[in-house]
Amino acid sequence: MKHNYKIIYDINKDMWNWRGALSDFRMGYNWFDNIDNEKDRKIANQIVGLKKQPAELILKPYLKLKKLDENSNLNKFILIAEKEFNDKFEHACLILERITKRPMTSDEFLFYITTFPRMTCFYDKFIIYMYDSVEGVWGMPIDGFLHEGLHFQFEHYWRNNNSSQVYKLSDNDYFYLKESLTVILDEELKPIISVPDKSYSEFAKLRGLLHKHWRKYHDFDKLVEYGLRELEKTSNHVH
Repeated sequence: MKHNYKIIYDINKDMWNWRGALSDFRMGYNWFDNIDNEKDRKIANQIVGLKKQPAELILKPYLKLKKLDENSNLNKFILIAEKEFNDKFEHACLILERITKRPMTSDEFLFYITTFPRMTCFYDKFIIYMYDSVEGVWGMPIDGFLHEGLHFQFEHYWRNNNSSQVYKLSDNDYFYLKESLTVILDEELKPIISVPDKSYSEFAKLRGLLHKHWRKYHDFDKLVEYGLRELEKTSNHVH
């Protein structure tokens, strides 16, 4: 099966992601720590708490200037993403199929480029938001796709399967296991991957156990079973 993709910059989608991230911030999730530059931080502070129309009156001209500036991170990232996906997307899909021993959940993926560091995903619509950082793991789009693509596979074949033990997990435990499993995106995947997956530092204990198991057996089904057992023993995951 040929896997297809579209990479789009849509200013309305970008504004939606900014506003959603800042709504999260008001509820206690601090996205501000991930903002790359002071100009973005200043705009974010200006629109926190604003409704859609007044927020977009500030955001839209700011984002238009980014798109018009040939040297902006946004335009640099668009070029990076187009080249990376042209060269590596099909190979990345085949890697995910090999790892999970299952076909990709879709043969069509849509990528929206965003200038705010919230990488939103819609599993039912096969949509991934890619942050326009040109440095680090998220500046290398295929790394980001492998991370999210593994989530797509796990969501579809395990979380949504009512005969799987994963189906029965609480949302917090599912998140903890899902984010820990990406540790298998490691040095073995070079050169298609640029940096081994880091995920969240608070999941280091389970990730370490899963990584050892993966390197010994290279069997994702067994890894999930092992992860479920270790999840019950791991006391530091979030409830």
